[in-house]
Amino acid sequence: MRDIPKIFFGWPSVVLHMTIPPVFFLAFAIVYNPFGIVEFLDMGRGLSAFNLSIIFAIALVSLMITRIGFHFFARAKHFPWLVYISWCLGEMLVISLFVALYVSLMSRGVYPYFEALFRFSLGDTMLILIYPYAILTLSYAISATSGETGDEAADNESLIRFYDVYKKPKLLIAVSAILYIKADENYMNIWYTDNGRPVKFSLRAPMNSIEESCIRHGLVRCQRSYFINPAHVTILRKENGWIYADLDMEGLPSIPVSKRYYDALSSLL
Repeated sequence: MRDIPKIFFGWPSVVLHMTIPPVFFLAFAIVYNPFGIVEFLDMGRGLSAFNLSIIFAIALVSLMITRIGFHFFARAKHFPWLVYISWCLGEMLVISLFVALYVSLMSRGVYPYFEALFRFSLGDTMLILIYPYAILTLSYAISATSGETGDEAADNESLIRFYDVYKKPKLLIAVSAILYIKADENYMNIWYTDNGRPVKFSLRAPMNSIEESCIRHGLVRCQRSYFINPAHVTILRKENGWIYADLDMEGLPSIPVSKRYYDALSSLL
């Protein structure tokens, strides 16, 4: 499944996801009073404004924690759309659980925790929050789809751009020139052809940070630590129970191919 665009875990997106859902909840509750939420939170003691403010704070603090965690977690791992949607639903659930706890305590026993959870929090809170989540998700998805510059469009066709761990562009190269890429602890070594000879470019970045781009440009993972360009593979051979790919340039080592990726690579040769 395709991963979410990087724009989703950038700081602007994180800040908007932290602030807009709580603000939307507060404004929507005050203006439209859905499900009689204002009367419910009044509790017969004139507490509706106070309780709405506390629920706003609960949502804001909960999202600050989960979204900052999401920012760092998503940068280090692949984040498919299904996982992202589950994350969003989990955030709404966490907010609902804390809101139910607060309502139960403020009601002085009138609403036990699970009654507050199922009567008010899970339904009212999540149904209101789902609107800003949907709007933000659609907005960023459309922005990521239509926001490519002319350079990026050309990059998608024939060039691949490599970024270091600080997200700074370090290498722009024709995909056809790449031979293979090998992970080396905190670095990766990108081997490519230059005037008919192999050249190595070392880049400080984790291998998983380039996987989506490599796959999009036709490079294939052949082993946990390797991506290879199938256009430069001359043969796949077995030796002493291991599989290796030989490249069409002298002086390069044979590239190990794990059984997990053998079928995908062999089908391209």
